[in-house]
Amino acid sequence: MAQIYDIEIKEELSRVEKIEADSLDEAISKAMDLYYGQKVILDAEDMKGVDFKPFTQEHEKTR
Repeated sequence: MAQIYDIEIKEELSRVEKIEADSLDEAISKAMDLYYGQKVILDAEDMKGVDFKPFTQEHEKTR
């Protein structure tokens, strides 16, 4: 008899942006502002991988 399984599907999206800044901290801050301000939106072209694994209740507690 068939069973129901919880399977987590996790995608990894990644892109490198060139950011002009006076320091690394400033560059990261600017990149975050661009991302959270929706000026940089990652899409299917930025996909780097996908992972499938069983989902457990322990896993859920760490989120």
